[in-house]
Amino acid sequence: MNVMKGVAEEQGLVVLLHEKPFAGVNGSGKHVNWSISDNTGANYLEPSASPLKNLNFLLTLAAMLLGINKYGGLLRAGVADAGNDHRLGANEAPPAIMSVYLGEYLTSLINEIKNLSDVNEQTLASISMGVRNLPRISKDYSDRNRTSPIAFTGNKFEFRAVGSSQNPSEAITILNLVCTYGYYILERRISACKEEIDIKEKVMLVLQQVFKETERIRYEGNGYSDEWNKQGEALGLPNAKNTPSALLAYESPDALELFEKAKVLTEREVKAKVEIKYETYIKTMEIEFKTAINIARTMILPALTKQISLTGDALCKLHSISCGLPEMGNDIRRFVELYTSITDKANNLEKQIEFANSIEKLQSRAEFIGKEGAKALNDLRIEVDIAETCVADEFWPMPKYQTLLSSL
Repeated sequence: MNVMKGVAEEQGLVVLLHEKPFAGVNGSGKHVNWSISDNTGANYLEPSASPLKNLNFLLTLAAMLLGINKYGGLLRAGVADAGNDHRLGANEAPPAIMSVYLGEYLTSLINEIKNLSDVNEQTLASISMGVRNLPRISKDYSDRNRTSPIAFTGNKFEFRAVGSSQNPSEAITILNLVCTYGYYILERRISACKEEIDIKEKVMLVLQQVFKETERIRYEGNGYSDEWNKQGEALGLPNAKNTPSALLAYESPDALELFEKAKVLTEREVKAKVEIKYETYIKTMEIEFKTAINIARTMILPALTKQISLTGDALCKLHSISCGLPEMGNDIRRFVELYTSITDKANNLEKQIEFANSIEKLQSRAEFIGKEGAKALNDLRIEVDIAETCVADEFWPMPKYQTLLSSL
C-alpha cells in the first residue's frame, strides 16, 4: 500500500484506498490467503497421498469450522471500520455474515463423513481417496462462489472481508486464534473418547460431531440474497451492520477468554484496542460529515444559485416578449426547493455532529453517529445527487458522477 501511494505521487496521481469511494460501483478489499504448516513445512490444508496426513487435513478443516462457528462475530469485528461498513453486505463480496464456502466436492465429502454409520479401514480409505482427489477437483470448482466471505480454495482458506485500506495483520491474528480454539476443542474431545477405541476411529467420531454442529456456517448459495440474511438470522449467525455494533464482539466474555488464554492480549489491552477503534471510527465519520457540509455550502449551493439566476433571467426575457414558458417556472421552483432542502439537510447534519459530541461515552457516541449521523449524511447525499442531474455542467463545481463512472 505504501509503494502504491509513493508511485502514484511520483506520477501526480492519488491512490484511492477507500473501500467504497463510489456508490453503485463495487467496493475494494483484500483477499487474505490463510493456511497452517508445521516445522517440516507440511501444509495441513494440503491433501496428500498419505491417509494419516489426510486426517490432519480433515482435523484442520474441522478446527477452522469450529472456530468460525464460535467466533464469526469476532472475525467481522476484526475487519470493521468506517470505510468497510460501506462495502460489507452491500451486494458485493463479502456479506457481513461470516459463512464458509467449501465447494460442491468437499461439501459432499463432509456429508459422507457426517452420515457414516460405521468407521472401518474401508471407509477410511474411501474418505482418504476423496481428500486426495480434492486438489484436481477444487482447482476448477472451489472459487466459483464470490459471494462468500470465507472460501476453501484448494489448499488454503481465502478470507475476503478485509478492507482495501486495512492492514491484514489483525484479520490473520483472529484467523490464527479461531483455529487455535478449534484445535483445543478437538484435542479435548478426542481425549475424552473411550480408551479402547482406535485413534482413527476416535478422530472420525469427533469429526462427525463437528461437521454436524458447524453445518449452520457452511453455505454454498448466494450470500447477497435476502433469503440468506433471513436464514442466517434464524440460525443465530451474527450480522453486524456497522462498526459500532461489530466491535461489541471484542468485549464478549468468550472473546476476552480467547485472547487471554492464547496470550495474545490481556482483557485490559483488548478494551484499550476497542476504545481506539471507537475513537478512529468517530473521527473518520466526523471528517466525512464535515467535508459533506463544506461541499454542500461552498460548492453545491453556489452552483444552484447560478442556475436559479440563469433560469430566472431567461424566464424574464421570455416574458418580456410575451412567450414565457410555464415549464421554466417549474424549473426555478424545483431549483429553489433543492436549495432549501440541501440547506436544511446540511444544517441537520451539523446538528447531529454537535449532539454526538455531547455524548460522553465513546460507544454510545459511535452508535449515534453510525445510526443518526449516517442517516443525516445519506439524506444530504440524496438531495445533492438530484441537483447534480439538473444543474448545468458549466455551473457544477466538480466532475459529475456519470463522468467519473464512465471513466472507470
